Amino acid sequence: MELPGHLKGAPQFDLPTILSPLHAKEFLDRDYGQRFLHLPGCSGKFAALLPWATLNQILEEHRLEPPRLRLTREGQSVPEDRYVSFQPSRRRNGSPIPRLNAAELTRELREGATLVLDNVDELHRPVRSLAESLERIFRVRIQVNAYAGWRTSHGFDLHWDDHDVFILQVAGRKQWKVYGMTRPFPLGRDSQRTDVPPTEVLWEGLLKDGDLLYIPRGWWHVATPLDEPTLHLTVGVNNPTGADFLSWFTERLRDAIVVREDVPHLHGSDSLLQYADRLKAAIVDAWHPALVMEYMEHLDTVSRVRPSFGLPWSATDEVIPRHESVQVHWTGSRVTGLEEKDGVIVLPILGRRWRFAASARPILDRLIQSFDCTSEELEDISGLDRDVVRAFLRELAASGLVTVL
Repeated sequence: MELPGHLKGAPQFDLPTILSPLHAKEFLDRDYGQRFLHLPGCSGKFAALLPWATLNQILEEHRLEPPRLRLTREGQSVPEDRYVSFQPSRRRNGSPIPRLNAAELTRELREGATLVLDNVDELHRPVRSLAESLERIFRVRIQVNAYAGWRTSHGFDLHWDDHDVFILQVAGRKQWKVYGMTRPFPLGRDSQRTDVPPTEVLWEGLLKDGDLLYIPRGWWHVATPLDEPTLHLTVGVNNPTGADFLSWFTERLRDAIVVREDVPHLHGSDSLLQYADRLKAAIVDAWHPALVMEYMEHLDTVSRVRPSFGLPWSATDEVIPRHESVQVHWTGSRVTGLEEKDGVIVLPILGRRWRFAASARPILDRLIQSFDCTSEELEDISGLDRDVVRAFLRELAASGLVTVL
């Protein structure tokens, strides 16, 4: 795969890479969603994802404030006024401008606070590339947070997450304890409280530079720094649940008249029983075996793509530059396949179903598979004329499906 200029020479991370030497298929078949996994790795394996120098640069060059950036100590949030100051805006009725106080923030870290930075995948290209590659497999939004500690105070108390997590140890070491579930597959908004942790520790050990730890949703865990610099990334996988599916199904049922009717609660028990039977009939009529598959396809279609810009060209009438070779990036990380019927290619993405001529299939397949490629490559694999390929890329770029690199 041809890499963008700013990524050439940089390591590329995806599920097989972070799990190596374990095969990704073995992990998905045996471990994913079933049990925790600790994978020792070589030192420096994840160093290129977020070096300390890059973290410093992010803190210096971005406007960050809680809850995006926050400090925690012993399970409690550090008050933001200890490390964030607000500069008055010069505009009339303008909101105050947050500024990190570097000296005070660093002092809090020296005294034991943990630095938490959410959505690093929106701040650093290698982390974004990892998230995009994982979204192609898991078909859900991936969020990556960074955690940095220095002393021996834990940032968070013993807890469980309502999503699966991969912990990638970027630098240093950290002590971890992993427990089991006390309620199978708990939800963030659940019908029962899940706040009494188990007593049995299933695994306790050091996560070292290059190690990976996978923890399924609902498994209790806690991490503690070791009085040395430590930095890890937590990759969150927010899988759809049966509750999410039923919410979507309920919305679809609004097409049925009985669902939109008032509940006849003033007309006696017989009316309520009859209404219940009519509701059941509407549910049964709308239900079919492929419904869950339709739900997953719906999620793919309406998934939000990550912002991607091709300035200055994308804002010109030409949309793409006129010189010989153009390198483009496919923005739809959740597209898993194309539909073809009667000589028409159907692409469900960005909330609509795009239709293209069958001759465009080789180009679309290559873009979906490789993410980044040149116009020359697309000319070669499609056998189409250069001007035809560039006109098609211009159409895709104008629609937000590709970005000129």
